Amino acid sequence: MVRDLAAIADVAELEDYLRKQTQIRFQDFVDAGRGEKRPFDEIYSQLRKLRGQRGMSNSEAAVASALWGAQREGAEIKHLSLAYHFPMSGKARDLDGLRNAILAADAIIISGPVYFGDRGSLTQSLMEFIAADEILRDACVGKIYAGLAVGAKRNGGQETTLIYQLLDMVNMDFLVVGNSSETTSQYGGTAVAGDVGKLHSDAEGIETCIGTGQRCARVAQILERGRTAKSGLNGPMKVQLWLLQDNREGSGRAHFEAWAREIAAVEPDVEISILDVTKADVVRCIACDICPIDVGPKDDYRCIIKTPADFFVQHHKTLAEADAVLLCAYSPQDRGQVVSVYQQFIERTRYLRRDNYVFSDLLMAPFVISELSARQNLHLRMLTSAVRHHTILHHPLIGMVHEGKLLGEKAMHDLGLSFLRRAKELTVGRYLRDLPEDIVYHPKGYEISAQKALEDRDSGRTLDSIKVNARAHSKNAKRRLSTG
Repeated sequence: MVRDLAAIADVAELEDYLRKQTQIRFQDFVDAGRGEKRPFDEIYSQLRKLRGQRGMSNSEAAVASALWGAQREGAEIKHLSLAYHFPMSGKARDLDGLRNAILAADAIIISGPVYFGDRGSLTQSLMEFIAADEILRDACVGKIYAGLAVGAKRNGGQETTLIYQLLDMVNMDFLVVGNSSETTSQYGGTAVAGDVGKLHSDAEGIETCIGTGQRCARVAQILERGRTAKSGLNGPMKVQLWLLQDNREGSGRAHFEAWAREIAAVEPDVEISILDVTKADVVRCIACDICPIDVGPKDDYRCIIKTPADFFVQHHKTLAEADAVLLCAYSPQDRGQVVSVYQQFIERTRYLRRDNYVFSDLLMAPFVISELSARQNLHLRMLTSAVRHHTILHHPLIGMVHEGKLLGEKAMHDLGLSFLRRAKELTVGRYLRDLPEDIVYHPKGYEISAQKALEDRDSGRTLDSIKVNARAHSKNAKRRLSTG
């Protein structure tokens, strides 16, 4: 597979290759007794005897698409079969080989079928293997992860599968990405194949898998640049805490301020600012047909809402200057005490996402402190919203309050330091590369916006805005990077 993918020049060739490979697998089913309508257990027994080095399952075709995308970005790729390492019956095989492959990887892409809106058991076995191995657990801190899911229909549980995997992987300290800006930056590859050998016909799904591979490779390269750089940041790294929910007494703000003071004492080269949005006016999004209303520098506010007291009107430029972001919320047990602008805020970031992903490649994580019986699960909602901003996701910081006492302070402190380390590496890595010209929002499904985007592109306005932002990026890189 790896050798074949290296010789494929474009998407049309890739689709033809996938068609041929998946049809080999389909023919295997016919030869194993499908054409004679034999029971599936008999077919499966014959398939195991026919197993060879040619032909692809639908899940393999999805991962081949992602690997081709990663290879096009300059990544060295390798393919492993989970079915080989975790057979249907009997003991797992060659776990040392699997361990060594994971240890050597900068990024991991997992592809598998949907079962009841969740992963298959092969994927689960891999996750349990990593989680149970102390060496692997330590080595996977900061590795890049992205997921692909294959379902029988367009809404066949692919996104829920990817969301559950996203949560598990950030909790194992992977840095998680979705698919690329070319494929509208969502949760990963979402392919459709309702029967054996059918994935090759899902052009849209293949596109999302390619985009996932590209995204994985690009972020791994940014991180590697930052980790190995001789340059550092000239001045503090800017970390913003967006406080989006609290109680009436401001308990959340007090906890987040205490955390910021503690972190600042050991990380003096980090500038932590708390934006208390709970005390601000956040005008609701009105879902404009054209959003943002214009193209231009990312520092310019271009939402149609102009209310002077609106938080985004007042703070847009500050938001655009962040190097990393923690999405903060305090969840009281008594819902009558909740003071929340969370949903209004997330809705309004629509214009920032559609403005060619203002937060592209920033590290983000939920930071939630919850009373023991609050049961809001805000961190999961935060993760699924943040990934759509073309960001990179870190392990959530979560604290629990019981009988007035904050539990988990050490974990919040340690995860905070981990977040800052990764954020520094990514910030330096971003400044060490030119601003990519292909990070452009594509308004798929929005006909009026798509027409406006086409007009902006044809008139040269889109390219002009990209050049303006590229010059600003280069200027900031010279200002903010110090040579070692």
